[in-house]
Order: sequence, then C-alpha cells, then structure tokens
Amino acid sequence: MNNKYNFDSISFGMRLTKIRNFHKKTQEQVAELVGVSVKSVQNWESGSKIPGIDNLVALATCYGMTAGEILEDEAYRIFEKKFDFRKRTIETIEIEDYIEVFMDFTEDKYFDRYEVWIWDEFARHKYMYCSMEKVISYNDFKKSMLQQSKSIVTEYRQWLFNILSDNAEDMETKEQIEKKMRCEKAGMAERGAVCIDGKVMYFDN
Repeated sequence: MNNKYNFDSISFGMRLTKIRNFHKKTQEQVAELVGVSVKSVQNWESGSKIPGIDNLVALATCYGMTAGEILEDEAYRIFEKKFDFRKRTIETIEIEDYIEVFMDFTEDKYFDRYEVWIWDEFARHKYMYCSMEKVISYNDFKKSMLQQSKSIVTEYRQWLFNILSDNAEDMETKEQIEKKMRCEKAGMAERGAVCIDGKVMYFDN
C-alpha cells in the first residue's frame, strides 16, 4: 500500500498493535505467519512503514479477519488527502520537568474533537494520548492534560521503548532517552534544556 493519500500510519500502527495483543500473538509469531521479518512487523506497528496490500491480506488471514476489518475505522484515512484542511495544531507546549518532551494540542475540525499528541525532540516518534469530543472548553481540556503530564510522559516512554528495536539507531535513541531520564530524576530538567551527546545543555529563553 503506497502512501500517496497521506494515510495516517501512526494511528494504523497503533491499531495493528491492539489487534495483535487482542489475539495474544507476539511480533515474532505474526512475522512467521505473514512471512516477513520481525523488523517489518515492528515498522508497521510503529507507523514508520505501511504494509503492502499482499501483506495486509496476509495479516488479515493471520488474525482470521478480512482486509476491510483490519482497516475498519482507519479506512477513511486513505482518503485523508481530501480533508487536509481538517486538522490544525492549536499549540505545542514543552512539558515542565522533562527534557525536550512536548505536547501537541490539535483540533480535528472534521470530527469536532481535540487531540493530544506527545513526542520527544530526539526520538521524533509521536504518540496520540487522547482524542476527545469538544464537550468542554479548550482551556479546560488543556489544563486537564497538563495536570496529567507525569503519567502521560510515563505512558509515552513505555510505548516508545516498546516500539524501539535493537538496531543501532534505535538503541542510540533509547540510550539518549535514558540519559535524559537520569538527568530529570536528578532535578536537572528545566524549560529550554536540550540533550546533546548525553549531556544536558541550557539556553536562555
């Protein structure tokens, strides 16, 4: 499956992970059943790559589903190019007490929802933490998310470490995140901090 329609590979990857966990299969088992490498399954679930149509059908067979059921609520995303206008970032906020960890507050005008994405400047893997109908004001929604920032960062990093493989690039990313965590624990984190070669540097606002 090519990505000319701006398919949301991150959300689809999260869906593939949920389907696999529901069927109580490991990435190794799925890779063997589909006939691909474990790295391919990891790439699909992290959203860095999208399975081709043959592999999509093979995944569906692996789970006893149809290709349409695998796509399900993600199917509309294939045509997201028609709705490029629908999402906008309201603001990006650096999370206090963490180094280079950010929240993206996004509005999905098509579904009239707020979304919160969290990401690390070094890792560059985005994780959708929350999608919520606009039942409260944006300021109240933002306040609620910021109050949960510690648990959100913990969940994000657990997800991040789960999708990182044992290749050299991913191991470097994991090492950098671990160094940041040690600095944060020692009280060395503040706004404007960046981690370069394992060392925390600070810049004036």
